[in-house]
Amino acid sequence: MKLRLFGLLATLFLFVSCANAPREEQETKEHETPTEESFMNNISEYCGETLAGEIFADHSRPELAGSQMEFSFEKCTENEVRIKTLLPGEEQVIIIITLINDELLLKHDVRDISLAPGQNTMYGGFSDDRGNDLTQIFPVHNFGGDMWPGYENYSWEICIDKQEGSFEYIEMAENIIQKHYKAALPSR
Repeated sequence: MKLRLFGLLATLFLFVSCANAPREEQETKEHETPTEESFMNNISEYCGETLAGEIFADHSRPELAGSQMEFSFEKCTENEVRIKTLLPGEEQVIIIITLINDELLLKHDVRDISLAPGQNTMYGGFSDDRGNDLTQIFPVHNFGGDMWPGYENYSWEICIDKQEGSFEYIEMAENIIQKHYKAALPSR
């Protein structure tokens, strides 16, 4: 009798605990910050910082591999982060990441050495569903693909690796790395 009562109580306990699990999980998901917003929060942590790094690969200019480069996090608001890339003697590119209606848009404001707008500027794309709170991938949108025929499958990836202590900016075409910049995160 005691064994049957124990079995009945154990079954009842299992039923009650399993019945509550989906509701608890649903409540947790409702209160989670969307991935795009979390990414903006994580990247905004570096506002005001300049991260020193180097170029690991540049398909269009292989002679730049090993060159020093800086990422200067100049402006951060709730919905926008501007990162100026500094490569001595080269054009200046400001990477603009904007949160628009729960979507992230990446654009490149390209300036020549005199800081006049470059010939090709303000290209980029919206992030896709492969990202998370530390990494986002931005496939090119039509404007960029129209600007450079053959770049329809181009994308940019921004990755913050807190464990390794790095910030990476990667340009890809057809899943082949075209440019890869890596900088050290500040010690915290």
